[in-house]
Amino acid sequence: MAQIDVEAFTAQVLSQWDWSGEDSAFGDASSPESARKDEQQKPKVKMSVKRRMKASEREKLRMRSLAEALHQLREYLPPVYSRRAQPLTKIQTLKYTIQYIQELSSILQQQT
Repeated sequence: MAQIDVEAFTAQVLSQWDWSGEDSAFGDASSPESARKDEQQKPKVKMSVKRRMKASEREKLRMRSLAEALHQLREYLPPVYSRRAQPLTKIQTLKYTIQYIQELSSILQQQT
């Protein structure tokens, strides 16, 4: 089998390449770049002010509900998990809750 000079072959292919066309192999309609171009060219549909206000209100209620649930969860954790009387972050609350449940589960398993 004959050995191919990779550099010469690459130079030959690149010299024959059509660099000016939009229909090149890298600019076809299935590529992510052309999808982004299509998205950029389409005008964004604006939400009505009323619809946007309703969506904002729903999001506020969702966040308040989440904050209240986390606050209630913090009340179930023993004080040892709270450091320097600072409120726990959301992620700390979830991690400490998991740890506390695991500790309680291990105590129950030891007693049975």
